[in-house]
Amino acid sequence: MAKQMQTTAAMAIVKLLLTIFNLIFWLVGLSLLAVGIWGIFELKYYLELSKTDYSNVEYVLIGTGSFMIAAGIIGCCATVKNIAWLLQLYGVMVFVVFIALLAAGISGFVYKKPLQEGFKKGLKEHIDDYKGSSKVPDSYVDKLQEKLSCCGSQNYTDWMQSDWSQDHVNQVPSSCCNASVSEDICSKQQSAIPIKTNGTLLAFNKGCYEKVASFLDNKMAIIGGSALGFAFFQIIGIVLAFGLAKLINTNKYEMM
Repeated sequence: MAKQMQTTAAMAIVKLLLTIFNLIFWLVGLSLLAVGIWGIFELKYYLELSKTDYSNVEYVLIGTGSFMIAAGIIGCCATVKNIAWLLQLYGVMVFVVFIALLAAGISGFVYKKPLQEGFKKGLKEHIDDYKGSSKVPDSYVDKLQEKLSCCGSQNYTDWMQSDWSQDHVNQVPSSCCNASVSEDICSKQQSAIPIKTNGTLLAFNKGCYEKVASFLDNKMAIIGGSALGFAFFQIIGIVLAFGLAKLINTNKYEMM
């Protein structure tokens, strides 16, 4: 009887810890799902401009987030109802997430430079081929420059070396317009603006590649480190899930 009470007490503690873990696990899955959906609308042009194809990144996030939410629901049901085999299934699902996050964390460190180079080459090609139309990829170049307040790849002089300059001498696309210098010119509906007026530079003087590279330098290590940290956090969930499943089976055996 005393041994059964000890097993029951241990189950209560493990269930509490697993519930806390599962709540954190579920919230992270929800966050990944939200970031993936946000990425489809907000990050698409960053990814599409890269020479390397990263167009499926947001769908991977959505898939991983959805998988974690489903696993979290299974884990919650299994914990509340004391279903041992379902807890074991949950433990396996958490292990799958552990592998995925481990790979993502390592990739964050290994592929930082290839990411930068892929974006640099892709952006240069799109600027060289820019026609000023409203179609992709021209529209993505414009959105990038407007969102990041940048002009060209390295700087605004990239436009003077592209095909664009043949029909727009000493001009840059209107998406390069720096409203803080000349709000009047930027507010006008036009496809191009002069680079300078009375010696004043109207375009953003920082290149888009510099801003994206700076972001990757500052954030990729944090993103990679966070992914690795949370990956190893999954080990706690795996141990708790299989541990609780074992305690449930032991308790059933002791009650016989």
